[in-house]
Amino acid sequence: MLMNGWKGKLYWFVEFVTMLAVLQFMWIGLTLLGVVLIGITPATVGLFATLRKRLQGEDDLKLLAKSYWKSYKTDFIPSNKIGIVLLVTGYFLVLNFRIVTSMEGTLGLALLTLMVMILILYAVIVMNIFQVFAHYDLPFSRYFSTSVLLSISFPVQAAGSIMGLYVLYRIFLVIPGLLPFFGVSLTVLFLTWMSSKTFRLKAELDGTLPSEEICK
Repeated sequence: MLMNGWKGKLYWFVEFVTMLAVLQFMWIGLTLLGVVLIGITPATVGLFATLRKRLQGEDDLKLLAKSYWKSYKTDFIPSNKIGIVLLVTGYFLVLNFRIVTSMEGTLGLALLTLMVMILILYAVIVMNIFQVFAHYDLPFSRYFSTSVLLSISFPVQAAGSIMGLYVLYRIFLVIPGLLPFFGVSLTVLFLTWMSSKTFRLKAELDGTLPSEEICK
């Protein structure tokens, strides 16, 4: 049923909010289905892929749900490889950070500075890698390097993503009741929207159309 004016806008808003809530609950369910540890990465990758389709114009919730489930199954093992690398790397970084913070003197300060730089690099990879994985079909190791290169090549977009994440953090801090319904889905939607701009800029600089890139 086609509606115009404020009724049409209200209908679109309610439908959009419902979609985010449903996808959030699917993310929770699929994460639990993989016993959390091996479920969270494919569930997150699938959510990025699904919301990418939504931004491309797909608005049928049933089709989006089917697409989410398909992506979860297809990318279960490849995405978990990335998750394992991130988890192990993060564990050792935190361990080393605690050791470095206990050191004193010039050497301690130098190592602390180095560790902070490495942690920032790690945070950039975590912020970008799922979007890169959902968008591109690349060799395994290139997902990590591409995540870093995109932030270096497009610093304005990277800064915008960080600022947006901070704003969302403040909103969820003020209204924690939103977290169970929109915490993950809204965050992923924002990052997907920002990354779509980055991917389009990259395609323009490379002299290709987005459809001509090596995409999934």
